[in-house]
Amino acid sequence: MRLLCVSGLALAGLCAPAHAQLVEIGPLDLGGAVRVNVLDKSWETRSNRFPRADAEFDTARLDLGLDTGTGLIGSAQWRVYYYDETERFTSFPHHAWLGFENDRLGTVKAGIQQVPFGLTPYAANSYFFSIAYYVGLEDDYDLGLSWSQRQGDWTLDLAYFLADEGDWAGESQDSARYSYDLVDELGRTDSETGQLNLRTSWSSIGEDSNGLELGASLQAGLIANEVTDDDGHHLAGAVHARWRHDRFEAKLQATAYDYALESPPGARDDVVVMGAYDFPYEVAADGRIWSAALSYDVPLTRNWMTRWLDSLTVYEDFSVLTKSSGDFDASYHNVLGAAFDVKGPFFIYADFAAGKNNAWIGPNFSDALAGGGAGEWERRLNINIGAYF
Repeated sequence: MRLLCVSGLALAGLCAPAHAQLVEIGPLDLGGAVRVNVLDKSWETRSNRFPRADAEFDTARLDLGLDTGTGLIGSAQWRVYYYDETERFTSFPHHAWLGFENDRLGTVKAGIQQVPFGLTPYAANSYFFSIAYYVGLEDDYDLGLSWSQRQGDWTLDLAYFLADEGDWAGESQDSARYSYDLVDELGRTDSETGQLNLRTSWSSIGEDSNGLELGASLQAGLIANEVTDDDGHHLAGAVHARWRHDRFEAKLQATAYDYALESPPGARDDVVVMGAYDFPYEVAADGRIWSAALSYDVPLTRNWMTRWLDSLTVYEDFSVLTKSSGDFDASYHNVLGAAFDVKGPFFIYADFAAGKNNAWIGPNFSDALAGGGAGEWERRLNINIGAYF
């Protein structure tokens, strides 16, 4: 199994499979995965208690990679989800891009690809990411052109995105997609266009995985409104730090964002509508995100551990979204967990997630990330089991 790791500590704080290889045909290789969740939610009543709670299908995916050995590269991934509660399917591309890499000229990519913003590829370690993901500022994918170049200890990323990744197969009006974008839903008619990203970082992290990374990111783009035929705009900025020493990693990030829309008279200007996974919800239009993530790669010192595991990583991720509107309550997101890279095709996340005013960790999905108002913390115990081929 091909893993996205750096000397035992993965880029995401764990050794998650980046692309498993099932078939190789010349420069192309084909892979995939199937994942399920076993879970227990504090805000739901189930007939069985954890760990005998119902298992739920998470996703099936198909991966395609291209590497000609002459600089031409590419990658694509298609995902399918099914939701037991609503008995509905949705499917969409996670990414799909072609590129060219050269030691002197850097790497150019065109297509649906990850937006270079903040800590990459992830600001957190767990299956649930940080709260930045749920407002479109972590692991976001859009359609555009990017250039990346590393010179010594410095890396520069520059990208222009024509639009978001689009709406694909689902029952919602505009939310069948992987990452969160402004969508034409819930009475709003906004869409992202003409987005510019600039990211720079300095890193002393060497081949031994020890060192420090510091970086800053800027994002700006237009927001088209179909009703007024005018363009609003959005701005976001982030500073981040990553520190690695032996088996430890710490990641810190501070993010600010603001949406100013050209909506019809009467529309609220303190919320925007975002969607992904075939469901839309409201998000505060102006906010700040603070996140901290710690991880430790556990030594495999016992015979049973080396017999069954390739790696074991424990982690603690905390993030909070504070909102500029005085009428809105902050949203909290905390995940304590472990990732098991099991010998063979299996990879397992075991997470205890706690949230307050959190759309995915609590009963209020529609506006938890906007007004909020929940007085209690909710929790979700989740085991995600994936088979990667």
